[in-house]
Amino acid sequence: MNHPTLQLTIRGIDPKTKNALVKKASQQGLSLNQYAIKALQNSIGHNDHNDYEHRYQTIKHFLRAHSMNKIDRETFDDAVLWSDKTSVEKQNQE
Repeated sequence: MNHPTLQLTIRGIDPKTKNALVKKASQQGLSLNQYAIKALQNSIGHNDHNDYEHRYQTIKHFLRAHSMNKIDRETFDDAVLWSDKTSVEKQNQE
């Protein structure tokens, strides 16, 4: 079933917020529009995609763009484990 999509225009975004959104979108390999939709969906607790699949794709994109030595890999692994633990704790609170 196809649902019609809505076009929105958001006015009054300050440069600092715009730059932060552009940076976050780029870090996740998303367009600004894709990131904005994701941020809005997450803010209301609605998410149409699999979070783990998205995280996997984001990590894959990061790894393609970076060369890591052993210390970098260990630090990265620790960050992913922390993120997973934090996600589980947040879900348990809700």
